[in-house]
Amino acid sequence: MKLSWVFALVLPACAAYGDDDVTTYTATYRVEYKGKEAGTAEFGVRALPEDGAYEFSSRTMVKGLLKLARPNPAVERSRFRVENDAVRPLEFWYEDGSRSGEDNLHIVFDWQRGIATVGTAEARREMAVPEGVLDRGSLQVALMRDLAATGAPRTYALADEDSVASYGYADNGTATIATGIGSLATRIFTQQRAGSSRVTWLWVAPELAFLPVRIEQRRYGEVQTALTLVSVTGLTPTR
Repeated sequence: MKLSWVFALVLPACAAYGDDDVTTYTATYRVEYKGKEAGTAEFGVRALPEDGAYEFSSRTMVKGLLKLARPNPAVERSRFRVENDAVRPLEFWYEDGSRSGEDNLHIVFDWQRGIATVGTAEARREMAVPEGVLDRGSLQVALMRDLAATGAPRTYALADEDSVASYGYADNGTATIATGIGSLATRIFTQQRAGSSRVTWLWVAPELAFLPVRIEQRRYGEVQTALTLVSVTGLTPTR
């Protein structure tokens, strides 16, 4: 099980940065793997007042047999700014939680040059990144902002260890979901990378500023990993 964002997403008390405010929060989730409880995850967005930026982070800790392969938390962090109402990533870190760190990843964006420097356990290289490209963490923030602003996602370009790829979204209706803070009305979206067999299903709650309350990663129609909201700090349901 590769514990990358692809669970994540992500909004609660605002920091004071004018028109480009980002909603901040902390949310905890129960993690299931192939139908069995597998651990916990925490997602959050916080302001970084020292440089006017923000940070999205996720921390996933597995238990049981999975912990043998991933004894440490899988951690993602994305430092970003919002400029002209658009999310712009600055730096991204991923620690895979294994002893070897074979899937660890570090990306630094240089927007003046239009280049991202990508570092992995095996190599370090540069790749071109067009304007508007996101990383896995800042993608979640951009998605939530777009849903709050327009009610619909768009196609997003995402920089990862290999390349820049497009992620598209489809609307799959509505449903009421049981969570740790009660039953919530949600809208359902699917996220898929072009050409991939993996599909991420997202149940987002409009009354929680479109925070995801359930996330499923499916492959060939089967649920591999699922996250369900347990609690959230800084965000109150608007009922």
